[in-house]
Amino acid sequence: MKIKIVLAAALLLPVLAAAPLTVKAEAPYQSYVYNEWDKSKAAPASYLPEQSYTGLELGAGLFSEPQDLYVDKSNAIYIADTGNKRIVKLNDRFETVDIIDKLDWDGKETTLATPMGLFVSDDGTMYIADKDNGRILRVNADKQVELVIEKPSDPLIPEGFPFKPTKVAADNAGRIYVLSEGQFYGLMQFNSEGKFTGYFGSNRVEVTPAVVMETFWKNILSKEQRAAMMKLLPIEYSNLEIGKDNFVYTTTIISKNSREEIKKLNPLGNNVLTGKQGAADFGDKEFSFKQGVKQDTSFIDLTIDADGFIAGLDRTRGRVFEYDSEGNPIAVFGSLGNQKGTFLQPSAVSYWKGEMLVLDSTKRNITRFALSEYGSLVRQATVLYNQGLYEEAAVIWEDVAKRNANNSIAYTGIAKALEKAGKYGEALVYYRQGTDRSGYSDTFGQIRMQAVRDNLPIIMTIFICALAGYYGCKGVRAARHKSRREVNR
Repeated sequence: MKIKIVLAAALLLPVLAAAPLTVKAEAPYQSYVYNEWDKSKAAPASYLPEQSYTGLELGAGLFSEPQDLYVDKSNAIYIADTGNKRIVKLNDRFETVDIIDKLDWDGKETTLATPMGLFVSDDGTMYIADKDNGRILRVNADKQVELVIEKPSDPLIPEGFPFKPTKVAADNAGRIYVLSEGQFYGLMQFNSEGKFTGYFGSNRVEVTPAVVMETFWKNILSKEQRAAMMKLLPIEYSNLEIGKDNFVYTTTIISKNSREEIKKLNPLGNNVLTGKQGAADFGDKEFSFKQGVKQDTSFIDLTIDADGFIAGLDRTRGRVFEYDSEGNPIAVFGSLGNQKGTFLQPSAVSYWKGEMLVLDSTKRNITRFALSEYGSLVRQATVLYNQGLYEEAAVIWEDVAKRNANNSIAYTGIAKALEKAGKYGEALVYYRQGTDRSGYSDTFGQIRMQAVRDNLPIIMTIFICALAGYYGCKGVRAARHKSRREVNR
């Protein structure tokens, strides 16, 4: 018997060796979506971890507390290796091509202290937020410092305010936006020559019970008593980014009302990113308490791709939340942990060639995430939908709905195509499944309008006939009454 088993195994070995080995990748985290009651429901993973890279594997030596990550238009990757006081540049093959630790400033050598944030414009100009040196550097491709921005002198800036820039970005017009530690009045805006022009897009003071009570007391207290009270300050920004549309995007690390954690600021500094059904609520809907402290989403970075997709990085639970250009949720992935695809202390996120890169300052590595088959379908359908190609998108949305019955956006996309085709009754069913109240209401209005149009001729005919009959009967009665009076005479 043993001889037969050995012979059978020997015969099967060549067959097994020739057969292709197919391994289905699984994510070391749970993916989910939220229903209309803000309860999480399971969903297929949209992004899967492909590979992790340490500084040694990249040929740059060990990273030390890296804090920022940026991908330029040629897909080159820049890493703010803060602890090592340098900027590491990688090509699109993840090979180190440059290490920037010394710069030429008017013929003299200058070094970086704590490069916390960086931005690279389309022409290759690099902006560095050097926190402990208290300056912003604008550096050309030859590593020459073209501009240095230090603490500006302006009546709007308090005398003792320490200028400690942590993040920086620049728009197409050369305007420079700076996030400085402890600055509550918004982003600091400078022109292309480095002159301070004011604050941009300040957060509002959130309305909470404590704020309402304090406002009440201020209305009845004296001027001296009001001056002694603690000032109400808006929430501080945690990061910023410039999108391809030249809008300024920001994140807030904490929000007492859990609203507007991600903003899209127009040229006037007003937020135009409303999110799903105007809620402007980003991150996790569910939260827990740890030692009496609310464990809510804390966005520390965000990135925007060419199609307008927005990805925000949450440091509380190590998750990446992806949204479309209107702020509708698309995907959630990532977690805290030691496995590949999980993080210990995520610090930056960036799109790269249709994939996602996440920088971990504690693991001192970069993890590359690729779209799954399900994620690719959702992305394709979303792009078509946002372009107004509802029929083309509906075909893909149907496939998405089969793979994930909890995807409300898929049902809304199908409903939109049916509505455009004039199939309002069927569209209502899908709008209900997608919990899209606005779409449902508009479609119901179309059904009501169509019913009026279809039945108006019949209704008008009946009305005219009834009117004619009424006045006809009235005339006959009047004539009979008149004839009776004549007979009686």
